[in-house]
Amino acid sequence: MKKIFEMVAERIAHDGAAEGQHEGKPVRVHGMLPGENAIIEATKKHGIYIGVIKELMSGSPSRKNPEETHYLSCSPWQVMDYPLQLALKHGILTSLFSYYEDAPKPTFVPTEKFYGYRTKVEFSFTDRISGAEGEESTPLPLSLAFHERGGGSRRLALPRGCALVSDGMNRVALAICEKLRTLGYTTADLKTLVVRESKSMGKMLAILYVKRTDLPEFPVDDIEGLTGFIVFHSTEKSPASVATKELWRVGEDVLHESICGMDITYSWDSFFQNNIPVFETALTEMSKAMPVNANVLELYSGVGTIGLYLAKHAFHVHGVEIIQAAVDAAQVNAEHAGLTNYVAECIPAEKMDARLLDKRDVLVLDPPRSGLHPKVIKMILEKQPPMIVYLSCNPETQARDYSSLKEFYKIDRITGFDFYPETPHSESLVILSLRAK
Repeated sequence: MKKIFEMVAERIAHDGAAEGQHEGKPVRVHGMLPGENAIIEATKKHGIYIGVIKELMSGSPSRKNPEETHYLSCSPWQVMDYPLQLALKHGILTSLFSYYEDAPKPTFVPTEKFYGYRTKVEFSFTDRISGAEGEESTPLPLSLAFHERGGGSRRLALPRGCALVSDGMNRVALAICEKLRTLGYTTADLKTLVVRESKSMGKMLAILYVKRTDLPEFPVDDIEGLTGFIVFHSTEKSPASVATKELWRVGEDVLHESICGMDITYSWDSFFQNNIPVFETALTEMSKAMPVNANVLELYSGVGTIGLYLAKHAFHVHGVEIIQAAVDAAQVNAEHAGLTNYVAECIPAEKMDARLLDKRDVLVLDPPRSGLHPKVIKMILEKQPPMIVYLSCNPETQARDYSSLKEFYKIDRITGFDFYPETPHSESLVILSLRAK
């Protein structure tokens, strides 16, 4: 049951939502700024209220107009000027590591580009305009969509795509959607559309996930910039877009990107960073922190971008990655770079032989948002490599992981990077060294 009440935003939580109080219970609202007063419509879940702004009573001087109406679904900080975004991200990172008495104060690196920076986007589809609660929805021609934040299964139509990706990516996605609409497909047939872009070359791949077990081929060679298109059936047993069976493909299935002067190839299903210029800055910081001629082990190594950059000044780099296609790409990238001191193998980090850590000078970590597997932490504590270079897309789990390492390691430096402007997300780099015995 929904309630309507007035609330003052007291602070911003780690996930980017504003926090306040109602009847002694916490209230969380995305798109609200500290100090603002608003009428909130909220639903109580697990002892807290999750709400949306119905009417803004008093606005912050840091509030700005969002670039798009669906901003809560993709980048809820579009209503916040950039100085406040930076201050809040820096503050969140500082608070996460404030529990450790000897941790240094973090620094924070801003971005210069606020929109169009993402290299990957995943669109859903809709063919209806959702009505207010209790009202029927209105039919709509098939459109790209994002899920409405807090709206359950409701989706918001995106007639122009999304501002976080380039005009080219939006153009490709809209063109594919138009073809699907013309061919008579509906949301009953379709799941999601992923578009990926090489920023240095302006080339794009698109991957369409469908609920049908058959979807006849249609031409896409008239879509400017699209170099490859793959169509997968994806089982309805999973809400996620996972490939159950490949139906057809045309063109290439890889992209080529330039990173710090290196030519990096990655496949349609490989992880790749979303903000290239800021990532290059992070790479430079990682390289500066490492000793020359180091023997390096890199876990969660992907297509090798970090390891290959570090290999230019290292004695040897050994990458460990769970996805075979990424390992294959890393080996190709090493060959293209003329690096003979890099090798990668396909194995989950938590299942590797702990002896891979023997005689390593540096351990490089770039795990998923969930952070380090407990078995990886156990191996680190057993082998105790002298230096750890830990880049994280989730500073909260990074700070948690450090709590398991702090007995043997101290933090030399913490640096935040604004990989994701207009959102509450950031990446952080922590340099660790063994404590003196």
